[in-house]
Order: sequence, then C-alpha cells, then structure tokens
Amino acid sequence: MRQGETITVHIDSINSEGEGIARAGSGGFVVFVPGALPGETSVCRVTRLSKKYAAAAVIDILEKSPDRTEPRCKQYGRCGGCHLQHASYPSQLEIKGRILTDALRRIGRACYTGKIDCEPSPEEWGYRNKTTLPFRGRGDGRVVCGYYERRTHNVIPFGDCAILRPPIGRLISQTMTALQNSGFRAYDEAKKSGDMRHIAMRSGERGTREDVISGIVMARDLSARELGRLRHIYQEIGMENREMTGAVLNVNTAPGNFVWGPVSRVIHGRGLLGERLGGYKFRCDISSFFQVNSPQAERMFERVKSVVKSVGASSALELYSGVGSLTAYLADAAGHVDAVEERGQSVRQLKENMELNGICNVRAIAGSAENFMISGENLEGGRYEVIVLDPPRTGCDERVTEGIRQARPEKVVYVSCNPATLARDVSRLSEGGMYEVEDVSAFDMFPQTSHVEAVCVMRKIPVRRKRALLT
Repeated sequence: MRQGETITVHIDSINSEGEGIARAGSGGFVVFVPGALPGETSVCRVTRLSKKYAAAAVIDILEKSPDRTEPRCKQYGRCGGCHLQHASYPSQLEIKGRILTDALRRIGRACYTGKIDCEPSPEEWGYRNKTTLPFRGRGDGRVVCGYYERRTHNVIPFGDCAILRPPIGRLISQTMTALQNSGFRAYDEAKKSGDMRHIAMRSGERGTREDVISGIVMARDLSARELGRLRHIYQEIGMENREMTGAVLNVNTAPGNFVWGPVSRVIHGRGLLGERLGGYKFRCDISSFFQVNSPQAERMFERVKSVVKSVGASSALELYSGVGSLTAYLADAAGHVDAVEERGQSVRQLKENMELNGICNVRAIAGSAENFMISGENLEGGRYEVIVLDPPRTGCDERVTEGIRQARPEKVVYVSCNPATLARDVSRLSEGGMYEVEDVSAFDMFPQTSHVEAVCVMRKIPVRRKRALLT
C-alpha cells in the first residue's frame, strides 16, 4: 500500500471518531475511512500511511448502507464539528451504544458486558446552546472565524451550523461581519501576535424568551478607545436583535489552546444568562461549564437523581460540580450534599444557584477534586453513602479514583463524555474486587457527532463476596 494509491475496502465497523474501519490485504492492515458506514464497500484514496494503519478518503461507494442519509450541512466532511451526519439517526444511536460498549470491554477489562442502548435526544438538530469559534487571518488581510477543519487548525469560515440553536447562528454571522470591519486583527498562533482569539455564544431561556450572550476573547488588554469601539459594536447588535442581552470581554495572554483567560468584564447588557432544567433555575456566565443540550441534560440528571435516591443517602459527595446544575438534582435525592468545584467563579455561581432555588442542604467547597480526595479527614469510610462525579474529557486523576476507594461509598455514579477515560477510571475503581459496574446508561447529548454521554453506576462488593472473587 502506498500513499495516494486507490484501494477498494469493505467497512466492518466504526471507531470513536466516527470513522469507518476496514482491513486491507491478506494481513488485515487497518484503514480508517471518514464518512464510511459499516457494511459499505468503498473505493478510496490513501491519504495517510503509517506502519500501523492508513487513512483513506472515499472516492465512490459501490455498496451503500441502508442507514446512509444526506448530510444537512454544506461544509460537512471538511468541518471537524460533526462526524455522523451521513448516518440515519437510529444508526447514530446504535453506533454510540457500540462505541461505549467497546470501550468498557477493551479498556475497562470487560468490566461491563451488558447491552447499552443510547437514549435519543429530544432534538436531533438545532439543540446546541453554546459554541466557541477561533479567529484566523487571511493572506489578503481579512479576518475569518469558524470551526476547525478535521484534524487541523485550519479554520473554515462560518456560514451556518445546523446543530446550533437558531439565534446563535444568526448572531454569529452578524457579529462576525461587524468585527471584520472593526480594525481588530486576528490572533496568529505561530507568531503570537494579533488581537482576536475566539468568539463564543451561549443561549438560555428566560420564561418564553430565548436570550443570547456573547463573549470575545482578546490576546491583549485594550485601550479605552478600542474598548469603546468594541462596546459600540455590541450595542448596535443588541439594538437590532432583542435576543442579544449581553456581551463580555475576556483577555487571555497565555500561549496554548485554552480559550479563556482569568478575567472577564461586561461590555454590554448582562454578563449572566438564565437557564431552566426541569423545575430548577440557573444563572451562569459564558465561560462556565453547562451541558450544551438542555432537554437531554434534564433526562440524564433525572437518571442520576433516581440512583442517588435509591441509596437513601444521608450524605452525598459531588466532584467537579460546576455551577450546580446537577447539584440541584442531587440535593433533592440526598439529605446533604458536599459539592466540590475548583473554579472560583463557578463556586460563586453554584452558591447563588442553590439560593435561587431555595436549596439549603448543599455545602459548596472551593478546591480541586484531587486535593479534596487526598485529605485524610475527607476519606473517613462511610461518611458518604454515594459519590457522584462528572469530570472533564480527560477523566480523573488517579488521586481521585484512589480517594473514592478509600472513602468506600456504597455507590459511585460516574457521568462521562469520553468512553475511553470512563473505561480507564472504572477499571481503576474495580481493582482488587472493591467495586463492580451495576449499570451503564448512554445519552445522546451530541446528535450528528460521534460523542456520547454516559452514566455509569458502580456498587461496592460485599467483603464476603470480594474474598470469593479473589480466591
């Protein structure tokens, strides 16, 4: 096999990136094919070749899957945001259940062998309530903003996005037009120069109305004159669009890809956005973590709440609490909740959100999950009957999983957006026969992508049974 060669392959399965997997030649050399579906036979061109695998682009499909459908976005295939628009929605759910199952069996050492069905999202399109887009400069001096091209840092100019809430897409286009003519330059990653790094938009509900706030991330502090120019841009957009209820300026001078700097200031309207999940109300800023699919988040949080309620816990621990969206559900299921969050701004909003909902049985603890779990006084066995955690995509530090084992709760409820790190951490918790997986639920929080959200429930194995397992 050579790079640029044309090959014909049969697609056997699909990976966690939404790429078809084929095996070529007598040795079964692995070929990854974006845009291909299991069961299809495709003519492909080899685009990348290494010693262990190849990547190929589809030229023609000789045998199409009955699950194939026409993508809705014109930029699909180039844009790195979506991976499965070419698959029917029922097949997307099947693929995601399989991705989660495969990760738990392969990485998690067969820690769960049950069938996992993926809960469909109430909305397949127009569900996403937040997005963040990078700026780039062109050779002609123009500024563009959009999503990254698949597996690159090349930016595809934003045109439209079918998974965004409609007001967000409309306001991004209008804001981009204004910023392109503002005189601000796009930030250059290589040269570490320029002004505009990212633009963000988040929508939320206030009664029957949908509100949007915007955030713009600059690479440097602005002069009073520049700040006035930026404020004027957002004021004009707000006058023309009543959905635009606020805008904030964030300054991030640090190198690297992390979006947000430490300080934000409101430059138009309000800096906080309201949102409702079930019977709870929340307020958060644009840089805080909040689930991007609100209706599906309600379903997932109700699932977590039901597990915690079944334990009859007098005391529960929540790690990585954010602004308290899941915390409110836990407070209704346990006698007391200790909620641990590292980001200071989120801790303040967590406290405010508990007060907003009249919740009095939550103690907000500022600090990292790692530091909390290595403190001896927090690891007294039996202090918490249940521990709930919703870490970032990278999963948990080993200090967290070891701390959970030391705390010995009756149940652990692990919410995850990354099957691979979930499986790794579940395997760590299961070591020595201390915990076993009781149930795994999958929720399609991100339709049209290959990402899947999971709720993994683990139970402590009784000492007598643990001894039997180890002998």
